[in-house]
Amino acid sequence: MEEFKPQKRRGRRRSVSFNPNHSYVEKSIEDYLKNGGTITRIERINGSYESFVSISETNSSADEFLMEG
Repeated sequence: MEEFKPQKRRGRRRSVSFNPNHSYVEKSIEDYLKNGGTITRIERINGSYESFVSISETNSSADEFLMEG
């Protein structure tokens, strides 16, 4: 009978996390806008979340604030 050597298992490759630097983001935005993309700035009129939470008494109020459109 032949002797079999156990095969070495291949380790899983770790995925590399995406961590863009400032220049990468600027270049991406520039390319996006050159190709016809648009960026719309959205600003909240009713106040900030932090100020709302500081005067809220319960978590459900904060949840409602986050869920409204």
